[in-house]
Amino acid sequence: MDYNVIIAILCTATIFCIVCLVLHRRYRRTIGKVTFLFNAIDNLDFSFNFPEQGRDKLINESLNRIRRILETARHEAIERERYYEQIINAVSTGIMVVDERGCVLQHNDAALRLLGVETLTFESQAAAKLASEDFSKRETTAMLHDKKVRIIAFSDIRNELSSREMESWTKLIRVLTHEIMNNVAPITSLSETLSHKANDNEIKEGLSVINSTGKQLLNFVDNYRRMTLIPKPQPKLFYVKPFLERMVAISKEYSKTSDIHQDISLPDLLLYADESLIAHVVTNILKNAVEAGASAITIAAYTAPDDSVCIDISNNGKPIPTDEAQQIFVPFFTTKPTGSGIGLSISRQIMKQSGGSIELITSSDSTTLFRLKFS
Repeated sequence: MDYNVIIAILCTATIFCIVCLVLHRRYRRTIGKVTFLFNAIDNLDFSFNFPEQGRDKLINESLNRIRRILETARHEAIERERYYEQIINAVSTGIMVVDERGCVLQHNDAALRLLGVETLTFESQAAAKLASEDFSKRETTAMLHDKKVRIIAFSDIRNELSSREMESWTKLIRVLTHEIMNNVAPITSLSETLSHKANDNEIKEGLSVINSTGKQLLNFVDNYRRMTLIPKPQPKLFYVKPFLERMVAISKEYSKTSDIHQDISLPDLLLYADESLIAHVVTNILKNAVEAGASAITIAAYTAPDDSVCIDISNNGKPIPTDEAQQIFVPFFTTKPTGSGIGLSISRQIMKQSGGSIELITSSDSTTLFRLKFS
């Protein structure tokens, strides 16, 4: 064989080996970068960036593009998740997702509020309440990461029915009071005018009775109307401490025998509500305590573990019997000879319109406590 041919073959083989070695090294370097890319993505680390200069410019640009696409997709997924979470938290129905072991994988804010818990980890925490007649429960199944889960939606029927019932009663009362006052007012006015002109004492006395009865009826109907004319709350931020100090000062004006003091752990505690309407509620409770013969009244303000603001008004007056305690918020229920029975009912409506609640808490030491809670 020609010596030149042998040299050519050896040179070709050498070049081929060098090219193969270079390609292998580039292949291994590229594989290393791809492996690094996927490991970083698997750990949700998108902070890396390959240099887009030099021999690997095209590959590095492609890998950086893949990173940007995946990072954008992840951010969009997070935004969608937050969006759906806000939607779920906006509904008043409690929602929780439970796996086959009974562990709660996800829940909304309404679930915690309805169940009265701060954390919800296991379905067993909600079992007792969901089994009661006060709750309506709906359940469906779905697949999550190839595992079967149950989606449980529940709501408080008692509060829903109470709200609808109150709304219906309000509409009915508005119609009835309007019609009654429109018809009774002329009778009262006319009877008073005629009683002045009548010469017969018997007729005069009869007209006086009609006039007096009409005024009593108008006063009674007016109490009904007051329940339906509660102004819409105009909430603003205000400090709780000076507000309660004013309430105590006002209460002391009509109570000379009751010792009223306040206990506020947070001097800078703020409340977002309609101050004038809340003042009506607090004043009504304080007045009831004084009328119950309380010698000591305490007003406490604090934040609950769920970050809600609470105002507790307790007194040592005559305790409220159990059978009466269940009816004190019912309109026109009263144990006072001259009471109208609408004070606490209006207070409850004000608290409900303010996004809060009012609750009567009785204890073994005969202390009566009203709790105003603002979510």
